Amino acid sequence: MAPSSVRSETDGLLPQFDTNQPLVFFVNGKKVTDDGPDPECTLLVYLREKLRLCGTKLGCAEGGCGACTVMVSKIDRKTGSLHHLAVNACLTPVCAVHGMAVTTVEGIGSTRTRLHPVQERIAKAHGSQCGFCTPGIVMS
Repeated sequence: MAPSSVRSETDGLLPQFDTNQPLVFFVNGKKVTDDGPDPECTLLVYLREKLRLCGTKLGCAEGGCGACTVMVSKIDRKTGSLHHLAVNACLTPVCAVHGMAVTTVEGIGSTRTRLHPVQERIAKAHGSQCGFCTPGIVMS
């Protein structure tokens, strides 16, 4: 069988990013537009280095520890329903979130505004040790 005729189970399910168009997505409710995104850049690196959102951490860089967990929200075009997914930002290419909404730990609550109930309960119960992986636990 010729390589061009091989089909994957995910064909048609994953959105394809057109590199001739700008990358557009939302982070914590704010629109992000990038005219020249690096297709090899992960969502984690983009959040930390380009957007300066440092609550999402790099732990194992293999998707096993969860320190990089963020929520990605997207609309199912067939049903119109909204789906929320916990995603490992260290493994997700930033171009894969084109047209989607990303929520980081900074987007759900802070000490400057108001803590999210999960953040509040972890703090009140002394549920973190050094605190490095706490954002990933909160987002999971």
